[in-house]
Amino acid sequence: MTAIFAKTRKGQEEIEHRSGLGPRARRVLILFDGKRRLAEVRALMPDPALDDTLALLQAEGYLEATGAAAAETASTQRTEGRTIEPARNFMMNSLRTFNGPYGNIDLMTRISDSRSALELQGLVDDWLESISLTRAGRQRAAELKGQLLTVL
Repeated sequence: MTAIFAKTRKGQEEIEHRSGLGPRARRVLILFDGKRRLAEVRALMPDPALDDTLALLQAEGYLEATGAAAAETASTQRTEGRTIEPARNFMMNSLRTFNGPYGNIDLMTRISDSRSALELQGLVDDWLESISLTRAGRQRAAELKGQLLTVL
């Protein structure tokens, strides 16, 4: 999904004052910064109740969809006629598999924020090093790198 959400004034005030949201809704609100697409937030926070929480935040006026979402996504996500989303998803899913959902959140954020195949290629070594921290990751590292490079 290409929707991009940004905090409203009410959402900014909630972040500053912690007045009315529960922990889950607050975490979701923090992740929406007006730049990340919904798919990226899903990758960072694989929560089955994300859609419900998002609907609540919109209904209560904490978040709003930005108008530039479709144009921004189309222009930044394509490189030479190919989308980078499959490569990004492959990297994120393999990190979650071998390192857990919060194992290397910094690298996950850098992958999620990448806007071109060139940026993702610059993260391949860090990604490979991170999945190789586990025994299962080391055993499959060469295979996974080959699969990644075919979609990248």
